[in-house]
Amino acid sequence: MCAFRSGSKFIIAHDVGSSGDKAVITDLNGKTLSSSYVSYNMLYPGIGLVEQDPDVLWDAVVQTTKQLLSDSGIDPANISGIGISSQMFNLIPVDEDFNPITRMITWMDLQGLNQAENIYNHVSAEKFCQWTGNVPNAKDIIPKILWLKEAHPDLWEKTYKLLDCKEYLIYKLTGKCAIDWHGASVFMLFDPINKTWSNEACAALGIPIEKLPEPFPCTEVVGEVLPNPAKEMHLSAGTPVVICAGDVGVAQVGAGTVSAGRANLYIGTGGWIGVSSKKIVNDPKSPFWALCHVDPEGWIIATDLDTAGGSLMWFSEKLCQPEIEQGNLSGTSVYQVLDEMASEIEPGSENLLFFPWLSGERGHLGVGHDAKGAFVGLSFGHGKAHMARAIMEGVAYYYRWMLEAIEQAGVEVKTIRAIGGGCKSINWIQIMSDILNREMEVVENPQEAGSLGAALTVSVGLGYHESLQSVEPFIPVGNIVIPRNDIRQSRYDNLYREYREIGSQLLPHYSRLSATS
Repeated sequence: MCAFRSGSKFIIAHDVGSSGDKAVITDLNGKTLSSSYVSYNMLYPGIGLVEQDPDVLWDAVVQTTKQLLSDSGIDPANISGIGISSQMFNLIPVDEDFNPITRMITWMDLQGLNQAENIYNHVSAEKFCQWTGNVPNAKDIIPKILWLKEAHPDLWEKTYKLLDCKEYLIYKLTGKCAIDWHGASVFMLFDPINKTWSNEACAALGIPIEKLPEPFPCTEVVGEVLPNPAKEMHLSAGTPVVICAGDVGVAQVGAGTVSAGRANLYIGTGGWIGVSSKKIVNDPKSPFWALCHVDPEGWIIATDLDTAGGSLMWFSEKLCQPEIEQGNLSGTSVYQVLDEMASEIEPGSENLLFFPWLSGERGHLGVGHDAKGAFVGLSFGHGKAHMARAIMEGVAYYYRWMLEAIEQAGVEVKTIRAIGGGCKSINWIQIMSDILNREMEVVENPQEAGSLGAALTVSVGLGYHESLQSVEPFIPVGNIVIPRNDIRQSRYDNLYREYREIGSQLLPHYSRLSATS
């Protein structure tokens, strides 16, 4: 328990991810004073089905909040405000009492595959991009909504509102049905210029606008903590709640990359590159994300990889039991063991390439939901250490592909900051720097970028800071990684060209394989 000056003010912020809730108490400048984490599981009820229990997520928010207050000793009366960020691209249909009608259909779920394929029977990708700035695909929210409507008309009839993860938690906290502009743009039914739901997009797909939550700026105070959740969480009833934004949005704040031209490169279970921009751009033929920024004057141009760190997670769980035991005995982790093994292998992994599309992708860069992972070039001379490094390099090659696509669309990328759990491996960040040929600024607390971004968004929303740009200096850089040009030129540039060519050739085979199943 820490001692704080009487009358000091603090923020509580949550980052409700796919595997757990990371919560922090910070001062008004985003300095972390206490943190808490509660993990939970994904549910896999069938092939292509990936769900979570919304009330398990809510329980995690309750438990982490109680733990924060207990560990810090901070008087709940000194909590100025609370904010929640979360994973996005999920669907929670609720009835009139806001009880979930189904489990949360997560961003990895493919229940709406048939619906996704039929979207463009109703409207062209070009028209959709014109209306919403985006082009939906099989892993987005629209196919999940259409699946619910078409496959389960009884459940659709009971559906009062269509919520994402954060919006359900905000309702539980405040009793208000609301969504931020960033989160609304993720639905891909939102007019990003006029900041309203798109009548054209909703009408084309038969989705009633009245089933969607009311949109607000990300820094809006949308309500106060109700008495019942306040009692559960040991908070003061009436504590202001700022609506914040989902994980991609608050990462721009938590990485200190709010200003135009500043990018963050996130390596977690999934991953992305997000660039702050003063203009909205997209390509309906090879789309990425064009999302409303937490800063109401800006945009986030981004593209993602669904299994970045998840590729290494898969490898460790399926093939590395001895390394798991080694990590347990040494008091480290299997990832540290694999990192050390990979660092012993020469750059290029002796020409072994890895394609990290283990759960399919979102159609960005032309890589769709039916893409699959692959090792290419495997031989008797390769071992686990080669495979571990090839996974790290394969993820980095794909990030280079993403970065090039964003820059080719006319978006300037001046600086890149690295965030997420993958930053614990300096070896991996060095690989990223070498392959992308870019300097990487690793923030001081890379795993807390989401929760810190939410905390600073709350602080701005409550008026403690003038703007989101003004809080950028509060995010310090812990390490700067410089690209090694000799390594890139002698090994990585040639292998990247092979990676692009082989990857492009694999994609039509995956489509045909998917059609035979």
